Amino acid sequence: MSKTDELLHKLMERISAAPDKQPAPRPVTGKRSAHFDAVARESHLRMIRTLAKVYSPFGVQLIIDQATLGHASIDELGDDDLIELHRDLDRARECIRDDVSFEDAGLIRNQFD
Repeated sequence: MSKTDELLHKLMERISAAPDKQPAPRPVTGKRSAHFDAVARESHLRMIRTLAKVYSPFGVQLIIDQATLGHASIDELGDDDLIELHRDLDRARECIRDDVSFEDAGLIRNQFD
């Protein structure tokens, strides 16, 4: 028996002997909504605007326009939508860095609700 097999065997014995202490499952309450105070909300808006300005040559405005469809501006987005847009723009920044298209990353939707 190799050293690796021996270690795996010992590990399996310890796991089998350990009492079953799994945490109780948390109740599923649906998607949690964010509730920003004025400072947190303004921070997200400022970061979104900065990302839009810095990465405008790469076409991130399309992601913003997509998120604000039906709204006059990002200021009208709810907290959850604001967080989602901020995350999408962070992903877009990573795509630009890694030379991955927004379409390949799933950031551009083909259908709009």
